[in-house]
Amino acid sequence: LGTENNTIELSFTEPFLFDLPLWMKADLWKAYREYDTYDLDTKGFGLTFGFPIWERVSGFVGYRISVNEIRNVQQTASQTIKDQEGETTSSTVLTALSRDTTDDSIFPTSGSRNRISADFTVGLLGGDNAFGKYGASSTWFFRVPPFGEDLVFAPRARIGYIQAYEGKEIPVYERYILGGINSIRGLKDIGPRDPVTNDIIGGTTMLVFNFELVFPLIKNAGMKGVVFFDAGNAWDYEYDLSDMRKTAGAGIRWYSPIGPLRLEWGYVL
Repeated sequence: LGTENNTIELSFTEPFLFDLPLWMKADLWKAYREYDTYDLDTKGFGLTFGFPIWERVSGFVGYRISVNEIRNVQQTASQTIKDQEGETTSSTVLTALSRDTTDDSIFPTSGSRNRISADFTVGLLGGDNAFGKYGASSTWFFRVPPFGEDLVFAPRARIGYIQAYEGKEIPVYERYILGGINSIRGLKDIGPRDPVTNDIIGGTTMLVFNFELVFPLIKNAGMKGVVFFDAGNAWDYEYDLSDMRKTAGAGIRWYSPIGPLRLEWGYVL
């Protein structure tokens, strides 16, 4: 709960549904966020199933329905945002394929995590929006000799693309807006902006690279340090490697009694 963001999310995961190797997750959420020139109110429900295909390879299918309302749009807002004011329903079919060969779920020292996904938002059950969202990610973990498991190098790459269907506009809240601890640390609201109002309206393509070096700080307490370099951006219907925002920084990661915690600081290069 905050002055600009309020999020309530309930999630239930069953890793072995009906005594079968069938993973299931149900999500229920309601969120409200204040942007510079408009507010977004969203609520919805999602259900996803995962199942093994080959050794360490899993497939996922799911469904998500959400009701999203853009409200309190200011006169100074981008015309793109003004055109999307009001309530719409998104009905989305989720598909993904993943392969995980890492040796630890929290602090891996070897292996990789790879995932491709394709989500289709169409007119099922009264859906108003129509677009496809495609993505892929790959993360690798390498021990750095001669330090063994004490020093791990972890490169990561992610790419995404959104395609509009039926000539409809892609909702501004579904477009790619980068920045923050999970993409480009040290920056926020990265992506295409309205040339007149400078509002962030997001992109239809994105590309992010993260490079990390993880090392022990307090080994017995499960505390580790990290130094990193991030590069990426979001664009409209293109990928431009000459137009990448870059940051570098350091942080602390702790497998605490209440779960994994991260504190990271990024400097804009």
